[in-house]
Amino acid sequence: MVNIVTYKELRDAKLIEDACRIHNKAFPYDNVECDIYKSFLLDDENLSEELILFAIDEKGIVRGFLVGVEIVKEPSEAVNSFKEYIWVKDLALDNAISSEKWSDIFSKLLLKFFEIAKQIGKKYIVLYAYAPYYFMPGINILYEDYIEVFEKHGFKKREDTVSYEVNLAEFYYPDRVKRIENILTSEGIVFRIGREEEAQYISEWVGKTFNNPFWRLETLYSFKNKPPTIWIAEQGSSIIGFAVYLRMRRSEFGPTGVDPNRRRHGVGTVLLFKSLYDLKQMGFRYAVIPWTSHLFFYTQIPGIEKIKHYLIMVKPI
Repeated sequence: MVNIVTYKELRDAKLIEDACRIHNKAFPYDNVECDIYKSFLLDDENLSEELILFAIDEKGIVRGFLVGVEIVKEPSEAVNSFKEYIWVKDLALDNAISSEKWSDIFSKLLLKFFEIAKQIGKKYIVLYAYAPYYFMPGINILYEDYIEVFEKHGFKKREDTVSYEVNLAEFYYPDRVKRIENILTSEGIVFRIGREEEAQYISEWVGKTFNNPFWRLETLYSFKNKPPTIWIAEQGSSIIGFAVYLRMRRSEFGPTGVDPNRRRHGVGTVLLFKSLYDLKQMGFRYAVIPWTSHLFFYTQIPGIEKIKHYLIMVKPI
């Protein structure tokens, strides 16, 4: 027997620790450091304590949880566009319980969330792929038990995405890329780290150039690191490309982009390798390139060890 309660009702910090541990046991290919996990929950501007549900048994043990979120504050320019959407930011169950209890708790959490979503007028529920505070960019196809239950409850695949994992011990800066960089610099293109005072200007440039409010926000957050963890490519007074790394304080690369009028000359490649090289110099053993569909661009990286495949699933209410 379990009770479904909200974080607002209990407000116990240990619940977040329990959620992190359950997540990491349930999703071994997508582990999250628990300090990052806590930050991604509690520092999110869109946090709603009423949308965080815990399944607690008669002994007071957390057996499962669901973290829901809707875009109500940031990115501000996305609030109206996504007012009909709500996300299951994370959902995981204790894998030590019996399969019967597992299925029962899974359904109770989902049905309670469906009820809440209907009450606040939502029309679509998206699984996991919530930017920028995401733990997974969808549901990893290796978690077949989760996918099966989601499909039974009416979720369907909207799209596929992949993440790359790079062993930085095997990563190096190839001569081929150095030659590209030399050609570009001879043409007056400068590669440099962004400066703190440019945070607003550059993040707005990213949002406008790529029509992506989530990239704008992630770019803005990169300037909170000291020094900022963003490479800029510019020519004269014009920005032509950018690359964020140490994304949201994790050893991740991206977002990244080059002005559509300046592509296919190697600017993006140089930004990519400079960012990964910095992560290696900072002492990280691995880097993740999350949530991308650019398969061939990233295959040029020395040290790629894994490619993880995710499904972004959606349910109409």
